[in-house]
This record gives sequence, C-alpha cells and structure tokens, in this order.
Amino acid sequence: MDALSIAKKGDFMTNVSTNVVPIRWDDGKGEIVWLDNSQIPWKEVNVSSKDLERLINAIQKLEIRGAPILGEAGAYGTAMIANNSNDSKDDILKNVTEHGNRLAAARPTAVNLSWGVRCIQDVVKDEIGRGAGPKEIKSATISAAKKIQADNIEATHKMGEQGKHLVHDGDVLVTVCNAGTLACDGLGTSTAPLRAAWADGVKFRVLTTYTAPLYQGARLTAWELHKDGIPVQVITDNMAGHLMREEKATAVWAGADRILGNYTEESGSVYNKIGTFGLSLMARELGIKMYVAAPTSTIDPVHTIADVKIEQRKPEEVETLLGGTTVVPEGVRVINPAFDRTPPSHVSAIVTELGVAEAPYNVSLTRMLELPESMVKVMENTPGRKG
Repeated sequence: MDALSIAKKGDFMTNVSTNVVPIRWDDGKGEIVWLDNSQIPWKEVNVSSKDLERLINAIQKLEIRGAPILGEAGAYGTAMIANNSNDSKDDILKNVTEHGNRLAAARPTAVNLSWGVRCIQDVVKDEIGRGAGPKEIKSATISAAKKIQADNIEATHKMGEQGKHLVHDGDVLVTVCNAGTLACDGLGTSTAPLRAAWADGVKFRVLTTYTAPLYQGARLTAWELHKDGIPVQVITDNMAGHLMREEKATAVWAGADRILGNYTEESGSVYNKIGTFGLSLMARELGIKMYVAAPTSTIDPVHTIADVKIEQRKPEEVETLLGGTTVVPEGVRVINPAFDRTPPSHVSAIVTELGVAEAPYNVSLTRMLELPESMVKVMENTPGRKG
C-alpha cells in the first residue's frame, strides 16, 4: 500500500480525521503535490511542481513546513532531482549531490530536511554500487521516498499509542505552533497522543497558543483539532502564563524540529518553534508537565548546541500582520528567530515511535537510537559515542 493510501485509510483509529494529505508524489505527472499551509484555514489549495526552485521557495515560504514533512519533502525533492536528470549515472549522482545539498540548506534548523535528502542520496550511491542502470536508480529513489513517507505515517500512529497514557480525563492541554498532520503527516507528532486518547474516549480540552508571527497555532492546529471534534480554544502567546494558571492546565505538548541526542548532557535539548522555551519556563514554575513528541528521525546524534544554527526569518513577518497592515514604526529594527532551544531539564518526557524517553536523555535517547528500528542510524564513529 502506498503512502497516499495509508494517509487516507480510515481504520487506524475510529473518530479521528486522517483525510488530510499534506504531500505526495504524483506518479502520472512525475511531480510533487503539496497542500499549501500558508492558505489554511481560508482555503485548501494543492500545488504541484517538478521544479526544484519552486520546491525550495515553497519550503522557505512555509507552504511546506514541519520537521517530518520537511523530511518527506527532502526525500521527494531529491528523488525529483534524480528523475529530472539525464539517463546517466554520473549525471544523477552529481545532481542529487549538488542540488540535493542546496535543498537541504533551505531551512537549517530543522534536521529532518537534510535527513530526507541524505536518505535518497544514499539510495543513489547504493544503487550505483550494485550496478543498477539509470532507469533503475530513478525508480529506486521514488520507491525510497514513498517508503519514508509511509514510515513517517506509521511512526505517528505508534507515537499516539506510546504517548496516549499521558493524556487523562479532564486534562487542560496547551499546545504551541502546529505539530499535527499538516506538519508531520498521519496523526501528527504532539497531536498523536491527544488523538489516540480521544479515540479511546478520554475527554480533555486544548488551549493552543496562536504562535506569532505567522499564527500556525491559530490557523493550523485549531483547524485540525476542530475538524476532529476535539475542544480547542485559541489564546494569544502572551496570555499563556495567566491562562495556564487560571484554567489549571495539566500539561504542555510540543513537537520538535531537532532534538539533540549526542550522548552528552546536551541530549534532550529541544529545538522547536519560537515560544516553546517560554512555555517550558511557565510549566516549570506552575509544576505541570512539558511533553515533546517527535520521531527518531528528528533526533540529531552528531551536533552540539554550538553547531546548531537558529534560522532567522525575514523582518516583514513581524513588521506586518497577515492582512498586510504595518504595525512596526518605520526605521525600527526587528529580530525574528524561527526557533528556540528548550533545555532537557525542562522536558518531562519525549515521546517517539519507539517509546517514551525520560531523563537522563543521554541514556534513554541513546538506547532508542541504537535500536534497529530507529530511523537514524548511529555509526561507530559518531562524535560523543561511548563504548
């Protein structure tokens, strides 16, 4: 069964909407099709292209966004590069290396994008190594990209099962940005345990921060949860502390764009949408749980805090509201980081498809990464690895 069929299949869980397909490969046209996140909730617009520059532009403009979806886009994009190449092994390898690396750099903080590119680059090298011809190589890249998407979707359902015991009747849950189907495929990441618990009859409600400056919480998470029939209320980011206390919030749920798993005390550091760190501070002060959900493909076993570049986005996103009204006086400078880093000491647990990791994360995440089912393969020479 292909990834699109899996995404549409309705019997994973009853009472949960899984009919949103955020990205897919069109076999007939040989191009990528994606649901433009920048148009939601006003309209659902599918865009298709076989042009790499258009794909990179879509990623940078957040038409395509969210760590696992970026992994799928990286895989499909690199497969597209291979299939757009001449029927020459050398040409295919050269293009997936050079243009694939350019695609991987489109958003530097989200580790899944480069992971998806690298997976398909490795497929090309492996196919060439075994003596495959150009047509076989091209076909293998599409098959591998579809498998990455299918594995992502399956991982979200596993995360739901792994984490649903953390959601209880009467909970008031706070979310940040959007880590649902639109960003992660399947059931999403931080939304997966919520959806799984809801399908089991657990009743709770959600406060989603609207997540300035692009309002992914208000536009996207509220749209998804409302479609599922899960009670959701939108709050502004600066209401969060007050309402977490007054509404007696029980947990914060966040996704992740990168989680360090580098075998040091930095392991468990979570890079996610700007505002996540602030919510973790509020949760710590109020004595409530801070949960993160992400597939193992989001865990970075190589880099350190010093290595990770926080993406700085265009000041126009802060200077003007979505409708185009300017709210910052002319001549006043703007700082617009896309992500922040939550320290492992603030994270109560990390839910993955392979289980729930708890502190110390340099032990629990290490064990997950070394499981054969892990999406990220740890090599013997991985920096920081012991033994």
